[in-house]
Amino acid sequence: MNQSLVSIKYRDPDLIVNLLAQRTKILTRLVDNKNIPCTKTTSNPTTRYLQQEYNHVTDQIVQSEYQPLSDPMKVLPLELCADIIEKAVAYYSPYSPVENLLDLTTVSRHWCNILMSLPTLWTSIVFDSTRGDYLATAATSLFLSGACDLRVTIAVPFKLWPEVSPIILAESGRIVYLQIINPPLDTGDSEKILHNFGGLPVLKTLMLPTEHNSSSFDSRPRNIEFEKLPVLSKIVGPRPEPLEYSCSRFISRRRVIIPAITQDMINVWAKLSNLIDVYVNEYGVLPGYSPKTFELSLPSVQVFRYHGRALERALSLLGPNMTNITVEVHEFRQVLDLLGRFPRIYDLRLSISNIFANGGMDIGAITTSYQSVEKLGIVGYIYPWTDATEIKEAMTSWVLLYQSLIGIFPCARTLVLEDALFIDETWSYISSLEQLHDLTVSNCGFHLSNSQGLIAMKYLLYVSWQVIPDSVVFFSKIMAPSLLSLHMDITPKERNPVDTETTDYSIPEAAFPNLASLTVSIADSLSWNIGIYNNLRELKLRPGALYVPGLMIRNDILETILMRPRDFPVLETIELSHLFFEYDILLLLLERKNIYAQPGISPIRKISVNNPLSYRLLYTITTLLRGKFPAREPNVAFSLDAVGQRMFDESLWVS
Repeated sequence: MNQSLVSIKYRDPDLIVNLLAQRTKILTRLVDNKNIPCTKTTSNPTTRYLQQEYNHVTDQIVQSEYQPLSDPMKVLPLELCADIIEKAVAYYSPYSPVENLLDLTTVSRHWCNILMSLPTLWTSIVFDSTRGDYLATAATSLFLSGACDLRVTIAVPFKLWPEVSPIILAESGRIVYLQIINPPLDTGDSEKILHNFGGLPVLKTLMLPTEHNSSSFDSRPRNIEFEKLPVLSKIVGPRPEPLEYSCSRFISRRRVIIPAITQDMINVWAKLSNLIDVYVNEYGVLPGYSPKTFELSLPSVQVFRYHGRALERALSLLGPNMTNITVEVHEFRQVLDLLGRFPRIYDLRLSISNIFANGGMDIGAITTSYQSVEKLGIVGYIYPWTDATEIKEAMTSWVLLYQSLIGIFPCARTLVLEDALFIDETWSYISSLEQLHDLTVSNCGFHLSNSQGLIAMKYLLYVSWQVIPDSVVFFSKIMAPSLLSLHMDITPKERNPVDTETTDYSIPEAAFPNLASLTVSIADSLSWNIGIYNNLRELKLRPGALYVPGLMIRNDILETILMRPRDFPVLETIELSHLFFEYDILLLLLERKNIYAQPGISPIRKISVNNPLSYRLLYTITTLLRGKFPAREPNVAFSLDAVGQRMFDESLWVS
């Protein structure tokens, strides 16, 4: 294998062994230095000398183990280079990547020549009058794109269109994507621009602006000559007429979203063998709308979402191929009777209406079992801060609903509970799901009796638990030996929280022995015994909001890992989703894991933050990630108080 492409082959094994032994001796001397504890930064000259020697030996090890990588532009195929660069510039600047491409041409003359010779990189043409030199950058891209297909965005006032049109109209034969957006432009202006092109023989996607204050569903006819767009398959904005023309030609995603079903629509859809996904919301229909039974069915539809009161009429459209249904529940027994028509249903989402929940409906005994349903979602309308009287009125219906679910949907592998009541019967239903793999609980109102015992979930792999602090204790009663990913989102009790009593709970140490990814978002006071996670590889600490309790709890979690590294031996990735943090704790953790680590404890290999860091903090973190001692200030300089003082500019707050 070519060594210029590989960076992991040793040059001299004996040299590496000797250098590792030498580094171990230096580290031992550092630890044995009684005057300077390893957890404090100091100006002791002996410690500074030993740290420099340690870093020097570490550099030698790196140089001996690895060979430098060659310029990728010289060793990779040009096609692969083009794909990599295209994805990179699109990720950082999806709207107009040409600026990033021009920056890359300044890396070297070789890079410049290569980039300018790859026409597929220059096919996004953006005319945006808010950007400087937009005409020059567009002309550059047009020239370098050669004969490739183009994606064109026009975002200029109509008065500037005469300056743009001479540049782009001549390229109409290779435009496959055209977007005209408001800077502002009304629909009349966009139609005039479109007419100026004459014909667009290869255009596949057209995106036009809608009128201001109009809804997303705009069916008004437009003055567009669709016969001059022979291969157009997707249009966003106006919808052409007649209906049959629209349905047969512009369902590129095999999905239709409509406000009401008519027989004319069904007559057209029945001719479409590829119509898969239909979403109907019939709450906005006209008063004269009459829910009559349709004459034709839609056997190709597999995904159907319906909100309205004519459920039986809507479901009568569908054939036996249905696998995914979302319906609003007004009468639970009616829903079950209608579901019996679809033997292949796999994914079911029940939207519990307030009419059902507050009406105290009598469900009665139900013997039907839908064992094909493996994904079950229950969405309510009750939030944790709903009035207690309403909750009491709704309790009867929710109790009956959960009691029925035990026999009706016994094989659910995925369960999603959103904005619903979480009561004793909810816990009983969850306990009955022996094959449960994924559990998501969010924004639920918890009203349990504290009598629940531990439940074992043998196959549970993923949990997302978004609740208020008082409800976390119930989650701690789950034993899941196969759980791999846990997302804990502890929301505040109030929108503007004040000091609240702390909720104490702990997860048994043996509850999640195989947990590999832990995400914690805490915005309220919470005392948490984080436990032992021998297989945890990824830890994400996210703020639910900018509340001091949540910030301090995340600091406590890092400090726990710092003090108990053997309880997290394989932890390699830490994500910090906010700048306000006790970075002195993080630096101490990196020192202990990446330099003073004992055998069997993995170093931290990746730190992810979504905010810019100051150079001295970034330098310190990256140096520690490389397993070296950084030249830095004392730890106190990186504390939350110190960072806050540096960021706070008192002059900005003077009235």
